[in-house]
Amino acid sequence: MRKIVVGITGNEKEMPAMSGITYDAVPRSLSDGVKVAGGLPLIIPVGSPDLAKDYIDMVDKLILSGGQHVDPRFYGEQKAVESDDYSLIRDEFELALVAEALKQRKPIFAVCRGMQLLNVALGGTLNQNVEDHWQEKIRGTFHAVEFSPNSKVAHLFRERIRINSIHRQSIKDLAPNLVATAHDPRDGTIEAYESRDGFPLIGVQWHPEFLLQEESGRKLFNYLVHAM
Repeated sequence: MRKIVVGITGNEKEMPAMSGITYDAVPRSLSDGVKVAGGLPLIIPVGSPDLAKDYIDMVDKLILSGGQHVDPRFYGEQKAVESDDYSLIRDEFELALVAEALKQRKPIFAVCRGMQLLNVALGGTLNQNVEDHWQEKIRGTFHAVEFSPNSKVAHLFRERIRINSIHRQSIKDLAPNLVATAHDPRDGTIEAYESRDGFPLIGVQWHPEFLLQEESGRKLFNYLVHAM
């Protein structure tokens, strides 16, 4: 039986720092999550928007990975924070991937920055700076999350689990065709969403790829590969 091919959006990273040598980069744990679930991961390097159709043609499903902030020009705002943690070329490319995946009705699993970008692509906005949502260590969990009854994530998990938190921005206005399905009980931050019309997409604000040692991390990848 042919394996399900899951495209994973890559980032760009200069290594070593200030060397002038740029690498295509994606956390190994993302591809590990797909492989553990029985899928075949395919890393998609940052490219020009005209390549989006060719890449989406190649994959069965798409993961929008984490990384930089989404440039606020795409949701009609000016930059409100002093930061160089942006990548216009990546934003433009991934927005094109999203448009093509929606056109081809290929499932989308959006993680952290990916969740924010997908919300923007569908007409939502972001909070450009949020407090107390950045844990110091990548590994481990930071706070609880509560799920909305009868949502896809509620059927995967218990009523409440603990998640990691590695983001400085969050969803402000949810896109019209999305429904929030999980919240941070501390302040109401949207931690997960899905489509109102049944399109196969899930966005999560946390990083399940850093929780593969826990059942909660593996469940999302299993769902992506076998059920979305």
